[in-house]
Amino acid sequence: MGVRVRKGIGAGAVVALCILIGKIIGAAYKIPLVNILGAEGTGNYQLIFPVYAAAIAFTSGSSGIIISRNVAARRADGSIRDEAGSCILYTLIVSVAAAAAICLFSGTIANLQGNADIRYCYFIIAPSVVFVGMGACLKGIFTGEGRVAFPAVCQLLEQGVKAAAGIILAYALRDKSITYGVMGAVAGVSISELVSLAACTVFYISEKERYPVSLQLKKDFFKENKFITAHGILLPLSSLADSMIIVKLLNAFGYGNARAMYGIMTGSVNTIINMPVVIALSAALTIIPAVSYNYALCNAENIKERSGKCVKYVFFITCACFFGIYILSEDIVGILFSSLSEKELELAAVLMRISSVNVITASLSGVYGSILQAVDGSGVCLKYTALFCALRVAVMIFLMYETSIAGAALSWVLYYCASAFTGMAYHAKFLGKDGQLVKNNGKIFLCGVIMCMAVLPLKLMENMYIRLSVSVIVGAVVYFAAAFILKVFERRDIKNTVFGRIYGSDAAKRREKWRN
Repeated sequence: MGVRVRKGIGAGAVVALCILIGKIIGAAYKIPLVNILGAEGTGNYQLIFPVYAAAIAFTSGSSGIIISRNVAARRADGSIRDEAGSCILYTLIVSVAAAAAICLFSGTIANLQGNADIRYCYFIIAPSVVFVGMGACLKGIFTGEGRVAFPAVCQLLEQGVKAAAGIILAYALRDKSITYGVMGAVAGVSISELVSLAACTVFYISEKERYPVSLQLKKDFFKENKFITAHGILLPLSSLADSMIIVKLLNAFGYGNARAMYGIMTGSVNTIINMPVVIALSAALTIIPAVSYNYALCNAENIKERSGKCVKYVFFITCACFFGIYILSEDIVGILFSSLSEKELELAAVLMRISSVNVITASLSGVYGSILQAVDGSGVCLKYTALFCALRVAVMIFLMYETSIAGAALSWVLYYCASAFTGMAYHAKFLGKDGQLVKNNGKIFLCGVIMCMAVLPLKLMENMYIRLSVSVIVGAVVYFAAAFILKVFERRDIKNTVFGRIYGSDAAKRREKWRN
């Protein structure tokens, strides 16, 4: 069977479009959800997800990366070594165990978080750990084979189902109590993950020539992938620590309405900040198979070129979002979260400005981490991520004593800055410095400054809705015009992005070797 060549609309463009639409749905979903549940209900809802995210990270956070790397490497060198089957079995066993543990210790977890009422929400969210794990394995196979569009479509489907089911159930159950409303929203998540897994399973089974998987555990599987697995757990564990201590620290330090403040930061502010970050990180995950493919062929020049382009595209997207969010934070929260009180809106605007730089640094941190993992730099990623996570929690406690919830936001800013610059340094050490990339990123930053100069006078407009709409349109036009004038992108960059391939045409023979 010949290589699947990406003609017409390239895989990268399809992924970006699907993720963009999915995140728009996700953000739009949070707006009515906040209005339905209120700040306190949103805080309860957000308390559940650090536990859920930590369970997913422990059980399947690295599964997609491990499988996609293995599939891509086999495609490059024709090796018959298969880790996908071991990874799938490991993920299934640990996911079931983690789901059972969440149910068993739900009461203890809820009490530690300071809200015993949410214990039943953990029974509802627990099955999703298994659904996500199995879905991640199948998506890893698709990504490793260069079929990155389908996982993106699945994510779009997942967001749509979560939004519809979550809003309907939360609204229907809200009248009973806030806790029941939260349970309805959580049920929407479990339903969406089940639908996504079903779609992946149907797609995999329907393939005439499926990727061959041998379902057996291998003794050295954990040893070979321990760094990737451990690295994937650290950030969710850090977020879990936040959910356990932030509300209690705010109360201990004498700041009132702690749960509402936590809900504003995690449910309102982070929803907006994470939109461009998730798009950028999705781009990072799609590059792993291509980098692993070239790494197996010992082609350092191609790795450097592909990773450099990925960094440039990500910086171009996130730089505009950073400047836009920073300047327009009051209008964004005022329009999207109108149910919040005046003081809550002021707090949300301040937190959004503080966190806006994370749009760039969190994205670059994820991109560089993904690249390093693809070239067997997982041990390095693990070391600096573990160090910075531990330091972040310590710094957060100190900052929160002085600045309330803003200290928690500042701690994440410091973490992502340190992580991004460290990843950048190791990338340069492994692959060499890229002067052209630095020059291009400087041009992109200048485009952002020019955009700000064009948007700032528009803040004098009185109507908030018109002001935000006009600012977004003018800012986008000026930003792209500046990028065109400064020649940030060459014509071949645009062509390869929209009409590109995941692998080169030389992969056909290698693919046949292990297929047959």
